[in-house]
Amino acid sequence: MAEPIPQQTRALLLEQYNEDVLEAIDSLKVVDRPVPSLQRGQVLVKIDAAPCNPSDLLLLQAKYGSLKTLPSVPGWEGTGKVIASGGGLLGAWLKGKRVACGLNDDRDGTWAEYFVANATDCVPLNRRLPIDQAASLIVNPMSAMGLLDLAAQGKHQAAVHTAGASQLGRMMIAMADRPLINIVRRKAQVELLHSLGAKYVLNSSDGDFVEKLQEMCKRLKATIAFDAVAGSMTGTVLSAMPPKSTVYVYGALSERPCGNIDPVGLLFHEKKVEGFYLATWLRSRNRLKVFGIARRLQKMLVEGRIETRIQRRLSLDEAVDGLKQYVRNMTDGKVLITP
Repeated sequence: MAEPIPQQTRALLLEQYNEDVLEAIDSLKVVDRPVPSLQRGQVLVKIDAAPCNPSDLLLLQAKYGSLKTLPSVPGWEGTGKVIASGGGLLGAWLKGKRVACGLNDDRDGTWAEYFVANATDCVPLNRRLPIDQAASLIVNPMSAMGLLDLAAQGKHQAAVHTAGASQLGRMMIAMADRPLINIVRRKAQVELLHSLGAKYVLNSSDGDFVEKLQEMCKRLKATIAFDAVAGSMTGTVLSAMPPKSTVYVYGALSERPCGNIDPVGLLFHEKKVEGFYLATWLRSRNRLKVFGIARRLQKMLVEGRIETRIQRRLSLDEAVDGLKQYVRNMTDGKVLITP
């Protein structure tokens, strides 16, 4: 029996951006929000869980590249069951299926009981995939796959990653098919990554970090880097790498512009800095290829080869306090909003 289409959905509403992330979180309100009418090519997803990613926090601070017209519901990804379709073959096929879903459009996101998704932004799920892992299937695992694909397509012998201890970084260690130089900030993280099987780990807090990075990049011929930190780290890594190297910036954990970039490397050594945005990379693949990538990632998750660590599950009413705790302690894993 088909579920009735609700007229209202409880949701977390953002009414005003705030550069202070804790104040931005504190301003979120639980409200009843109208469920928009479905357009052709859209589906209605009853959300089981939606994570908070760094990109979600950047949105709350108005620091993300794609902002929303406020008031709006945050949440870039989630998982749930498709209960209605606005029309189209794909939407009809997805009806009744569990999916992972994402959002790039300027409309309400996944931090709600119900979410309107583009059918083309939904991925059908393996029945054995737990909700916790399904909720975070798109942003981190697919980003890791996309970045490593750049290394493969460019035939780079080794790569550098500036956020080695992050959730995405731990996935990359398990997925990488070539040497990966992992950069972390603390000694405990060095030990953690070694325990996960990482061979090459450098602590950016060490006094000889730059010298070690330069030596390792030269020895392993690391000519591609994935930078989630930005700030001065971008230039530090680029300078340490051999000629004809490229740094792909995919995040800004430092919340600072890319800097410390030596123009000599750009002018005379053919070095480059480029951006990587998951949505753009996914759009460059056809739907069948994206489904194939999703199947491979789900198999890894089901087998336990990669995982998203979850530190806490939050109801909508618990979300504000839980998100503030998450900001203060992100290394223990993500939080999931489970409306």
